[in-house]
Amino acid sequence: MYLAETLGLEFLAPQSVLGALILVTGVVFSLMMFYIGYISIREMYSNKSQATTDKKIKDQKEKIARLYPQS
Repeated sequence: MYLAETLGLEFLAPQSVLGALILVTGVVFSLMMFYIGYISIREMYSNKSQATTDKKIKDQKEKIARLYPQS
């Protein structure tokens, strides 16, 4: 604490308003990052069957082939 006092950084201490605001902002940001990670992992390993995913990709490729026919 002696270094913080000599530098004049007491306003960043957790007991001050700015310090508490920084802590709350950090907690909210961390929770958002964990939530985004959870959602992305849930999407990556979804319960959809592989056959359904393969069929959608095949249908998409067929639609693209109809739009741009090979000459």
